Amino acid sequence: MELNTFPESVYYYYKEWQEYNMNIHKHPAIEIMYVIKGKCKVEIDNQIVELRKNQYIFIHSNVPHRLIVEKKYPCRMLNVEFEWRKDRNHFTNVHTLMKHDERLMEMFLDDENYFVLKDVDNVYNHLRSLVLELDHKVPGNELIIDILLIQLLTSVAKNRTDQKEHINEANEYFINQVLAFIHENYDYEIKVQDLAKVVHLHPSYLHRIFKQTMKITINEYITKVRIDKAKMLLVNTDIPVTEISNYVGINTSQYFSNIFKKYTGLSPSKYREYFQDFKS
Repeated sequence: MELNTFPESVYYYYKEWQEYNMNIHKHPAIEIMYVIKGKCKVEIDNQIVELRKNQYIFIHSNVPHRLIVEKKYPCRMLNVEFEWRKDRNHFTNVHTLMKHDERLMEMFLDDENYFVLKDVDNVYNHLRSLVLELDHKVPGNELIIDILLIQLLTSVAKNRTDQKEHINEANEYFINQVLAFIHENYDYEIKVQDLAKVVHLHPSYLHRIFKQTMKITINEYITKVRIDKAKMLLVNTDIPVTEISNYVGINTSQYFSNIFKKYTGLSPSKYREYFQDFKS
């Protein structure tokens, strides 16, 4: 995307899909697929993304994708595609727009091939107004079309930012719940599935947001908590080394010894001896 360009609509249509399996394809245009009613699926980035009423997908340029509509679930959509062009005079360009709205900059420059949003910012109304104006083809309405495109893109960018912030807040709540559970139950066997049930999330989704937030996996964090507790018990109590593993939820003393040495560089016995000598 060149900074002295401006978006121009190249393709747009309403369509009621009854049953359809599109071939995988890609194109230079950025595409917005908006579900007016019903539901559909989009295959993109080796994933199947489901879209329902008032949801839309924003697909960046040259990203392979295809539409899937099942026979028993018809879907009415509004599609708009636009490309960055500099072959016509516009009153502004993308560089100026991004300088005035950081959300636009993030939307176009972030390293993501697509995103899916729930419409909470009148995106459909902006799409509809744009398509109606494009259909009129009245001489001299180029400025109106440019303004409608800017309204559309800024609304999408705002919708995207607001949803990300909402998701981040929700994820923070879920992560805090999981952390509390781990710190209160580290002496039991803890599985990701157990934690997912606590916060009512799918295990794979929980695993993903945990790693994004904490920068380590759930199992790595559980192990870290257990090792930290074991260190405390080794230094501050007289509990036999062979029993420490039971206090921190590790089944066998041999496995505990191996993993403790992996994390600290010392066996549990050597760790206790070192700190006893240090204290004396």
